[in-house]
Amino acid sequence: MRSFLEPLKGKKWGVSLKPSPCNLYGHGLIYLFFFCFLATSAPVWGFTPPPSEGVPKTFLYKDQTITLKNLTNPFKDDHKVLKEGGTLYTRNCFFCHGDLLDGNGLFGKSFFPPPADFTRLDSILSRPQAYTFWRIMKGGQGLPEKYEPWNSAMPAWEETLSEKEVWKIIAYIYETAGKSHAKPGKEEPPSIKRGRHVFLEKCAYCHGEKGKGDGPAADYSMPQPRNLTKGHIKIRSTPFGKIPTDEDLLNVINNGLHGTTMPGWKHLPENDRKSLLVFIKSLSNKFENFEKKGKSHKVVKVGKEPALSPESMERGKNLFMVNCSGCHGVEGRGDGVATQRIVDYSSSAIWPRNLSQPWTFRRGSTRKDIFKTLRTGLSTTAMPKFSSRIFSDEQIWDIVNFVSTLAPPAQPKMQSLIHAKKVAGKIPDDPNAPVWQDAQTSFVPLGGQLQAKPKSYFPTVRNLTVRAVHNNKEIALYIHWDDPSLDPAFKKFTAVEESPPPPLPEHMKGKVPEEPLEPVTPEYPDALAVQFPVYLDKQTPYFLNGDADHPVNLWQWTTSTNKATEIHANGLDGWSHQEDSSIHAKGYFRYGRYSLILKRAFKEDDGDVQFQTGKPIPIAFNVWDGYAKETGNKKSISSWFTLWLDE
Repeated sequence: MRSFLEPLKGKKWGVSLKPSPCNLYGHGLIYLFFFCFLATSAPVWGFTPPPSEGVPKTFLYKDQTITLKNLTNPFKDDHKVLKEGGTLYTRNCFFCHGDLLDGNGLFGKSFFPPPADFTRLDSILSRPQAYTFWRIMKGGQGLPEKYEPWNSAMPAWEETLSEKEVWKIIAYIYETAGKSHAKPGKEEPPSIKRGRHVFLEKCAYCHGEKGKGDGPAADYSMPQPRNLTKGHIKIRSTPFGKIPTDEDLLNVINNGLHGTTMPGWKHLPENDRKSLLVFIKSLSNKFENFEKKGKSHKVVKVGKEPALSPESMERGKNLFMVNCSGCHGVEGRGDGVATQRIVDYSSSAIWPRNLSQPWTFRRGSTRKDIFKTLRTGLSTTAMPKFSSRIFSDEQIWDIVNFVSTLAPPAQPKMQSLIHAKKVAGKIPDDPNAPVWQDAQTSFVPLGGQLQAKPKSYFPTVRNLTVRAVHNNKEIALYIHWDDPSLDPAFKKFTAVEESPPPPLPEHMKGKVPEEPLEPVTPEYPDALAVQFPVYLDKQTPYFLNGDADHPVNLWQWTTSTNKATEIHANGLDGWSHQEDSSIHAKGYFRYGRYSLILKRAFKEDDGDVQFQTGKPIPIAFNVWDGYAKETGNKKSISSWFTLWLDE
């Protein structure tokens, strides 16, 4: 494997970078520093672009040798081409590169290095369009080896998109990204005409030209774009079922919605945003009728936040268990028993929010945000309002205070290095054992597999946490991830803890008791795989299960056996299972969260990865949610991380 320090050799850093037998302590800390440096110092829009001399003069495309200097875009920047290019972009590119072309798509923070920010002047805007044609067609794997293509999540599109389609996408990217650097013209006053123009240019790809939520990106969005003709706006300061205020609409336009494909548009001129507001209101007659009748908005008021106290949190816990745990589960991970009644993937319904991950809250995660969500409810979802006729402000604040205890104070930071602490004695299978409490916790973001069909546009599992230890003979990983849908088959192998039915309050009880639900049996088991290169002394494989010349070793655990099998893979489809596995696996499930401990001896005679201390070991992860029909290539994936075993 090419050393991670190789790019630094020969540079005058004031320290020696020659290989040394020292461990991470002493001089070994220098190595750790540089691993972290490399993991955090890359350009925010991705890898450093190859200089002119690093770009190939020719490349092979469908058995033909293409000369870059002879390539030109056959399409002019006419409206029809740009519209077709924008449609193709939203169907194939915006999950990573985003609606704004800035690399902040839904999976923008799921991969390392991050997707390219096309709006930067030092990105593709500084290159001829032939360069971009090469990059799109060949993807990350088409980069010269010195640029570490195995790290890039950029797919090769040569088998998916035609030449004409790629050129149209390129025309759209250069035209749209270039506009972000154009000098602003004279601002027009807010008007429906200007709003329609901005809407068709910026919003129609998702919301459709008539605002019905049926744009070309609708099938690639979850939740689906809002049907603006209905007047039902989820994030409001007004009571449930009422139209939003102008300020509510502008807040969504400016800030977008966390965890969705809806970006914020506050970079647009103020009059354009106000024009958008006017046009959006014209799409539903509810706003016009509201004004004709001379009505005024009744805004839900949020008073002063009370101080946090143990007493308030305890009262909030009791209220939460009665009124909220039926959907959100007792620890807030969306695994409540009522979830089966309200979630249906075929109708694009979504899970109740995972309250342990507040960075995904649509409105925001401040205490005032949560208070407002409870008071107003969320239109077009199963989230009801908590009426002031039933719940006092003090009770709402009590619930808010308890919800704040379910999550970390901030989203965990992703770091490339996963540190495996050296321990003495046998490594226990119990996830509550002290050895795991003392181990470093690493947060690993996950994105959907978009390289090959079937693709995973809406993966349930978007991150996991991993701890690692070793005793010089055996490596052990403790991994946990949230999945609100337990595979019932898993109960055959271990005791599980599921969120129980809540004691319903009187105002929520029906006259006729509800029929008990039969457990849903998913078509596929839940599963997780840890991935390593088979050979640590050769070029690191591509992070999507390697290739024919660079195989990977997968340890795949499933709920159908509570065991792990070893797999040799040389690509997304080239998998071969070993008959005997030396991996010791033990999984658990508690309140919407799987926990898994995997152990294996350092050395094995089966041609798999051989572990050693004091050396960087690439590691990556795959996760499948059987309830969401994830199997095979339809899965959550991570980029390569670095596992380091203490000497």
